[in-house]
Amino acid sequence: MKKVLAIFLVFCVAFTLFSCGKGGSETPAGEASGGGDDATATGGGQAEESPSVEPGNVSAVRDTLNVAMTQDRGTLDPSYMMGYDLLNAMRMVYDVLWDIDGEGNQIWLLATDLEVVEPTVWHVTLRQGVTFANGNPFTADDVLFSLYRGNNRTGEPATFPVLNLEKSKALDEYTVEIVFDSYELSYRNGFSLLYIYDAESFDEETAATTPNGTGPYEVTDYVINSHLDLTVRDGYWGEKPAIENLHFAIMSEDTQRVTALQTGLVDIASVPYQDIEFVQTLSDLTVVVTSPAMSKALYFNPAETSVFYDNPDARKAVALAIDTQAIADIAYSGFAKVSRMPVAVDNIDAEDRFMDLGVYGIGYDPELAGEYAEKSGLRDKEILLINNGTSDSQVVAELIQANLKEIGVTVNVQNLDPGSWLSIVFDDTQYDVAVDFTTAPSMTLAQNYYSWINYHVGGAYTRNPWPGKDRALELAGKVMSVSDPQELSEIYMELTTLQTEAMLWFSLVDMTQAAAYNSGLSGYNPLLFGNVNYAGLSWAA
Repeated sequence: MKKVLAIFLVFCVAFTLFSCGKGGSETPAGEASGGGDDATATGGGQAEESPSVEPGNVSAVRDTLNVAMTQDRGTLDPSYMMGYDLLNAMRMVYDVLWDIDGEGNQIWLLATDLEVVEPTVWHVTLRQGVTFANGNPFTADDVLFSLYRGNNRTGEPATFPVLNLEKSKALDEYTVEIVFDSYELSYRNGFSLLYIYDAESFDEETAATTPNGTGPYEVTDYVINSHLDLTVRDGYWGEKPAIENLHFAIMSEDTQRVTALQTGLVDIASVPYQDIEFVQTLSDLTVVVTSPAMSKALYFNPAETSVFYDNPDARKAVALAIDTQAIADIAYSGFAKVSRMPVAVDNIDAEDRFMDLGVYGIGYDPELAGEYAEKSGLRDKEILLINNGTSDSQVVAELIQANLKEIGVTVNVQNLDPGSWLSIVFDDTQYDVAVDFTTAPSMTLAQNYYSWINYHVGGAYTRNPWPGKDRALELAGKVMSVSDPQELSEIYMELTTLQTEAMLWFSLVDMTQAAAYNSGLSGYNPLLFGNVNYAGLSWAA
């Protein structure tokens, strides 16, 4: 079953440790946070103590950085790590062509220049003198191979669906011509997520445990669901990192991660919502709070197996019955805002006129919800609600369960583990509603609507009836290739109106994210997708 665009799934920085971009700020421990509009949450677990770590001690001789990670899919192959935060760590082993900083600027890595000959034809100039960890030289053939693999991964969708692999070619050893079938507004940023493999030596099985990249570090130890250790490698093309060793400990429990920060066992970790204010009081830690243009959302299954099949009134009943302010206050400790449209208002092209339409303008109204439940046949029904098992998602599910009970709907909650989540959430035969999220790597409404309408619930929105479906699919199909701002704005307005009326999903709250790092670290500047350049960090003397 087709799941979702992989380039889009790297959204799944929703589940990574860090974030950046609009609305970010840094709060040294002990200083006021300035309110509850900027912060985050996700995972936590068991950490291993590094012999070189002494709580609260930073010295010039320290050679290890300890980082808490929340999830591990069981492979070190970036092509199959989408949505799991060890993917960020693998950026230290593999390089990409270019990165994007928090302001949207390109940072040249394996590429040194990009010439857009025309919107669908790019000429990429590559860095010379680069070698992989095994000594093989980096050339245009490696870029073409990495593009091919990105679009031909077993059991996974294409990374760049409109890429024309047949026409893309090497113009010379260090110049690649990349050709697309159509203009795609997200690809310039999306290429910062394309990890480059060695075409000559690549082996599918070896890549899962002993990767070979051009990055500044190499893997020295990896134990699934325990830890990943990296060490600076000889022969790196760029500036040698200041910190010799990186230790990533898998920590899936919130309390253990906070304890590890408090005791100094880890230097960097995400901070769960309920502990943000506490961590801000800890000495020697700096808390970074950001708005990642992401909303927690409830997705309705429109398939015939669900009570929500061809039943927008039932979907509206659920939306009106949910106390979204309570979700912001309880599940996110006030570090979230009630959603005002189907996707987060912090997307770069959101406009005021898109907000507060339909149920988003009405808000929590149990009485009206009961009326919709009665006329839609939802009352006295039993529905299955799934979530990905993270602490905030479980609390959101429980609050929704209590709200729907008030209008006569029984909700059975199933808390899934990360390993099974992606398999089930894209299968429209296994549930009625799912607590998930909306986001897009490009932080645009275009990519949000295109991806979630076309691909979520296993593409069920493209196969089943709903009001305005044909027109919405037509608009969603072309929105990513529209370059005229005024035309794009009008498409956004129509798509927002159609989605609000059909209620394919209901955005609950716009989320924020928080991470804490040891104040003795210099160079902590997260990139666009929440990635942290660990190679750019150093310990203060």
